[in-house]
Amino acid sequence: MEATYSVTVDNVECAYFDKVEKLYGFGSHNGESLARLVWAFFNYWAYCHDYANDVISVRSGSTVSKRAKDWTRRIGNDRHLICIEDPFEVSHDLGRVVDKFSIRVLREEFERAAEIMQYDPNPCVKLFEPYVPS
Repeated sequence: MEATYSVTVDNVECAYFDKVEKLYGFGSHNGESLARLVWAFFNYWAYCHDYANDVISVRSGSTVSKRAKDWTRRIGNDRHLICIEDPFEVSHDLGRVVDKFSIRVLREEFERAAEIMQYDPNPCVKLFEPYVPS
C-alpha cells in the first residue's frame, strides 16, 4: 500500500496508509479460524522464526536480514536477540533492549502457548496461567 498520510516528527518521516475504509473485505478469502491464526502466531515465534538471522519488518510485512541492517553485533547495551524494525525510524531496533533472560522467557512462553493451543481442547485456562520459570 502506498502511504496516504505523512508527517515529520523530530526529523523522522512518519508515513503510512490511513484510508482504513478501503480495507473493507481485506483478508476475507482467508478461511482459517481465529484459534488457528492465534496458534500459527505462537508456533511461528516458537519454532519457525530465525532469531539468529532475521529482523521482523512490520513496514514491509516480511523479514529482513540482520546482516543487511548491520544488527549482527552488540553495541553498548543494545542487544539484537529479537529484532523488530521500527516502521518509522528503520535504523532503530525495537527489540534491542531484550536481554538473554527475557528472550528465554519469551521463547518459552511462545512454545508453551503453541503447545497448549495445539493439544488442549479448552486452552483458555492454561493460556492465562501466570508465568512460572522453568
